[in-house]
Amino acid sequence: MKTIDLNKWLFNPFIYLAGIPAMMAGLAIMAVTSVVAFYGRIHFDGAIDLHVGAVTPYWLYLVEPLLDWLIVAIVFYLTGLVLSKSKIRFIDFLGTTALARAAMLPGALIALLPPIQNMSPENITPGMLAASLFLLLPMIWLVALLYNAFVMSANLKGSKAVLGFIIALLVAEVLSKVALHYLFLNFLK
Repeated sequence: MKTIDLNKWLFNPFIYLAGIPAMMAGLAIMAVTSVVAFYGRIHFDGAIDLHVGAVTPYWLYLVEPLLDWLIVAIVFYLTGLVLSKSKIRFIDFLGTTALARAAMLPGALIALLPPIQNMSPENITPGMLAASLFLLLPMIWLVALLYNAFVMSANLKGSKAVLGFIIALLVAEVLSKVALHYLFLNFLK
């Protein structure tokens, strides 16, 4: 009987699940996350961002993570095309990056905590700061998952993988911020 390594499942589940099955699992988790986000006013307003913000229509809580996911997948794929000597498939990037967004569900659940929900620039307490530090854990997990998604889907190693990932993630973050900014401007008037 084959044993499953929990560490691999947590940080590199793409060994076991990629392509369409990973994408379907990731989309299902994003849908659940959007419901949690709706009830907590939690916005995913960037490729690796999570903030508690304004009340908006439900569709926006669903569109934000989908847009973030698609931008990351496209940027990672284009970066992989430039850097990889292997034949790579877009569906692998779609699947692995969708599944990586599973890290945002615990982030959304943590953001439901009262100290985070009640946080405002005028009223920051030590308890609020401590609670918000817990939000860093899912963000770190997301970055680790995205790195492994990129490396596996692009079939890259070493400095090429690290530099390619850093540049691609920064580009994806900027593009997602810009795209979501225009989405907010055009649909929330």
